[in-house]
Amino acid sequence: MAFLPQAWGGAWLALLLLFAAVVGGPLLLAGQQLPLIFAPLMIFCCLLLKLISQGALYRIALFGKEAKAEGLGFGGLQIARPELRLLLAMLIMALFIMGIVAALFLVFAIALDMSGLTAGYDSSVAAVCAIWRRHRGSDYVFIAYIAAATLFLIFVALKFALLPAANISGRRLVTLNALGLSSGNTGKLFIGLVAVILPFVLAGGIAGYHFSHGRGFPILHIAWLALGIFGLLPLIVGFLASAYRQIVAIRSK
Repeated sequence: MAFLPQAWGGAWLALLLLFAAVVGGPLLLAGQQLPLIFAPLMIFCCLLLKLISQGALYRIALFGKEAKAEGLGFGGLQIARPELRLLLAMLIMALFIMGIVAALFLVFAIALDMSGLTAGYDSSVAAVCAIWRRHRGSDYVFIAYIAAATLFLIFVALKFALLPAANISGRRLVTLNALGLSSGNTGKLFIGLVAVILPFVLAGGIAGYHFSHGRGFPILHIAWLALGIFGLLPLIVGFLASAYRQIVAIRSK
């Protein structure tokens, strides 16, 4: 929580623009004030502003008062080498994870086809839905595979959790090397992220349950987005930056 004032003070403009893009884009498209052809442009703007915001927040969290010397722009607006390194590293990470997903899916699809459980269904998706509903016999093998694959992907994502901090702090491109940073600390990172994210999820779920059928739901949705951008995003960055600094300090001794 102590990082929030620093984050707001240094990246206020980037966060405001990100909030405006995330909220304003869908509203303009839904109100037909902009044609749907602008949807990809809106998505691009949101992703770009998120990248800029991350670059600003990590500079503030990692370098403190020296953040401006590391390229922090006015209100957190800047596009420099750290942002380009971060973008390239995220793309490589995404390709790596997509390769794992493809391999897991291929094994699952081959096993499902060989099991004969797809017989009588129009598609493999329909067969998987049936397996998930009925829970009998060999269905549990495939359900266990799905659960294990999901847990494994969460584990891989956690292994990459320190990748943004490494790219901003290290002043060089860090990709698969980031996997080693979290070695021995994956469980701690998981617990820390859950502790940061869970209150926001619970608050949003409770509020959504009570106001889902009322007129205040759109306002509630906008408030939840504001809480996520101005609260959750800086807190996650602050936690991961702190974890990165502690791990690097321990390993340098």
